[in-house]
Amino acid sequence: MRINLNIFFVLLILMFFSLSTLFSIGKTDEFIKGIIFWTIGFLIFLSSIYLRYTNFFRYPHFQILYFLIILSLISLFILPSKERMWFSFYGFSLQPSEFARLPLLISLSIFLSKNFNYLKNNFYFLLSFLTIFPFFILIFFQPDFGMVFLFIITWFLSVVSFLRLKQIFYLIIIFCLILIIGWQFILKDYQKERILTFINPHRDPLGAGYNINQLRITIGSAGFWGKGFGEGTQAKLGFLPSAETDFILASFIEERGFLGFFLYSFLIFIILKTIIFEAQFIKNPLGQVYSYILTIHLGIKFLLTIAINLGFFPIIGLAVPFMSYGGSHLITDFLLLSLWQNFRYD
Repeated sequence: MRINLNIFFVLLILMFFSLSTLFSIGKTDEFIKGIIFWTIGFLIFLSSIYLRYTNFFRYPHFQILYFLIILSLISLFILPSKERMWFSFYGFSLQPSEFARLPLLISLSIFLSKNFNYLKNNFYFLLSFLTIFPFFILIFFQPDFGMVFLFIITWFLSVVSFLRLKQIFYLIIIFCLILIIGWQFILKDYQKERILTFINPHRDPLGAGYNINQLRITIGSAGFWGKGFGEGTQAKLGFLPSAETDFILASFIEERGFLGFFLYSFLIFIILKTIIFEAQFIKNPLGQVYSYILTIHLGIKFLLTIAINLGFFPIIGLAVPFMSYGGSHLITDFLLLSLWQNFRYD
């Protein structure tokens, strides 16, 4: 067994992009912690040469993982509402909803590898959603709507090619009804205001529209070449909120310009293309399905986060793949890639 060199070298470049951006915008603590998170991530990726992470697809490993993630999500509800998304200890934070992406993809892979021929039956179609429902409902009530949206889109795009047109039509109707009900009875006022100010940022420029306005100013001032390393102002001077996490791509673009954005996008494209291309050499059908779902998941996360950072989509709170500061999402992405690598070279 060996590592995939294409992905390995792409990850090294992405690590440089991420850490250099944190350093240049003055996030010293996050830069130091980022070095730790990236080191752990690469150790996980390299250890897949020797460790069989695919054991998570087998009994009892999968059941234990599933139970532990559910338990951690439930445990968050004993915390105050403002801290209901993280466990904090010794200056570090752990976000269970990020790690829930592991059993999400594993559950879907196991189910689809065994039942993809039966999804035209509404019973099996419902079962496919029930595989993610416990995570969906617990994360929904945290609330972490960004992760909920990512889960739903990942599930839908994973099963849609196996459905009948009639099922897709009904699902769209149900989705629209859920949106209407959610707007009327579930979304809080500040969440509605966030959506309305995305449509019209001038509605509340110093309140709910502040983030989107600063985001668009940051992107608009970048140009093709950017302002140069350490020369960004919006992120460095604190005008751009969450410059090291949700909006780190905007921070990166401000300094490296749209040339940097195109390069980042190209690197993510290499990862996705490599996973899909090499899936044809995986002998295990489960591994082939997992490759298909992993590509969808990472691709959707990438598209959503760039749309948010470019100001084309409402702010929902998602980490930029292999860029944002934070250990939970980065380590989870490395684990997801390590699972794929086990299948590829098994």
